[in-house]
Amino acid sequence: MHHNQLRLITTVLACTVMLATVACIAQASPGRAPGPAIVGLARADHVYLPDSIFIPKFAYPEGKIDYHVLELLVHRAVTAWSGQQPDDFWTQNFLPNDRVGLMIDVQEPSVPPIVVEAIIRRLVSTQVKAENILIFAADERDLFAAGFSLDHDRPGVKAYGAASLGYRKSISRILIDICDKIINVATLRPHPQLGMTGAVYNHLACAPATVARQVTADPQQLASVAARPLINQKIVLHFLVALHPFYAVPTEAQPKPRWEYAGLLLASDPVALDVVGLDILTAKRTQEGIEPAEPPTAEQYLQAAFSEYHLGQANRAEITVVTIGPEQD
Repeated sequence: MHHNQLRLITTVLACTVMLATVACIAQASPGRAPGPAIVGLARADHVYLPDSIFIPKFAYPEGKIDYHVLELLVHRAVTAWSGQQPDDFWTQNFLPNDRVGLMIDVQEPSVPPIVVEAIIRRLVSTQVKAENILIFAADERDLFAAGFSLDHDRPGVKAYGAASLGYRKSISRILIDICDKIINVATLRPHPQLGMTGAVYNHLACAPATVARQVTADPQQLASVAARPLINQKIVLHFLVALHPFYAVPTEAQPKPRWEYAGLLLASDPVALDVVGLDILTAKRTQEGIEPAEPPTAEQYLQAAFSEYHLGQANRAEITVVTIGPEQD
């Protein structure tokens, strides 16, 4: 998409989207019936750099992500969701003295570090100090396996496991004591028991492992962690990464059932975000001839997140998806 076309879309969306965006932010408080939600969907026509002698297959078996494309997807997602130019959005929503945590999904396939780098660059461009930015997941071993440095003595951005810093009131101290604002960065992924995991599920990084196991075993309670006020009020944005997702749980016969969707989704409502992600995943599974799961567990826990926990909007008629980039699939 040319720059002029993107500017035109931005201008058209600005008035209508901004009003609804305010509603999205306001509806996050538990106890209030969720209102209409907006999900920004950014697409690109490719994610990976072309094969070359500088990108050997043994080093990059899935290919090397094109950083410029990834940065464009972050810009497009922000514009699609907020109706604002990216610079204005980040400056208005993050202040120089904010302590910002990035809650990263590190289950396989994890959020690529390059996605996190692109978000951090936007935060730093708004004068948020690098030493005030913290990357975290539930366990440091998983963070390390996902490619994040655990060198706590180096200057700048740090990465921690929530378990290593402890919990208070069964909530990570990262949320309660250390960070002012949290950005949830989840991955669109099929799950053998839950059907799908995404933004709602990634909130389990805030809770002790015993709590995470308990609510995973009873999907109707899955949203209870995300709906706790101390968590809900700190998490201000939710990204759902759908660059090269799995459409089915890997098996020996099909170890990597993936497709290059080249998408990045953004919302302030994690339930609406997951509903859109579920629809994308379901459409691909239907295309591949995979029968819908019975019972549809993901649909059930998202409906519980809406009706019981008031975490976000699950009614598709109340969710507006604004897309910038290719609209096929």
